Amino acid sequence: MIHPDLATLLSFLTTDAKVEAGFLARALKAAVDDSFNMLTIDGDTSTNDMVSIMANGRADNDMITARNGRMFREALNRVCRYLACSIAADGEGATRLIEVYVDGAKSRSQARKVARLIAASALVKAAVHGNDPNWGRVVAVLGRSGADMDEGKLDVYLQGEQVMRSGSPLAFDKDKLSRRMKADTVSIKVCLNIGTGIAIAWGCDLSQEYVTINSDYTT
Repeated sequence: MIHPDLATLLSFLTTDAKVEAGFLARALKAAVDDSFNMLTIDGDTSTNDMVSIMANGRADNDMITARNGRMFREALNRVCRYLACSIAADGEGATRLIEVYVDGAKSRSQARKVARLIAASALVKAAVHGNDPNWGRVVAVLGRSGADMDEGKLDVYLQGEQVMRSGSPLAFDKDKLSRRMKADTVSIKVCLNIGTGIAIAWGCDLSQEYVTINSDYTT
């Protein structure tokens, strides 16, 4: 059910709500797909990455089903997204959460692929760690992603500041933007402007501590 780029993830969700089993399974799958499955730490996975949910019905509410389960789905989505972001922010040696937002892609699947590739890029992760507003590394990922794109329509934002418009770089205060990238969360937004596909992915920066942690032990 879960396919994030993580080391090891065991997530157990519980609720006292009374929820129809089939609806619960579908709601969890959808929530995981837009949260844990859009999370990348280092590109590696574990054999036991998993997310499960248990509902004991002790709240004695009316049965929650697909017909009346909108609020339950929204709450589950929020919980899964919060946990996914927390994992990225607390990654091995991480000092910053990276949030990558892609819109205007030709399809949702292409948006998801591009967002995850940017968040997973070692060069992007290293640039974030060094507070380097290097938009070229982001665009380079787009170029190798295989996603449909028109360079003349591409817009790129770092920490909310537009650094590329319609495929052309914009002048910006590098030192000022570098200081803004010292925040706990660094946002990268890519607008392809050729369709309606939207996706968000999360990752973390690449620090020397990550190398130290993963080179100082064996399994």
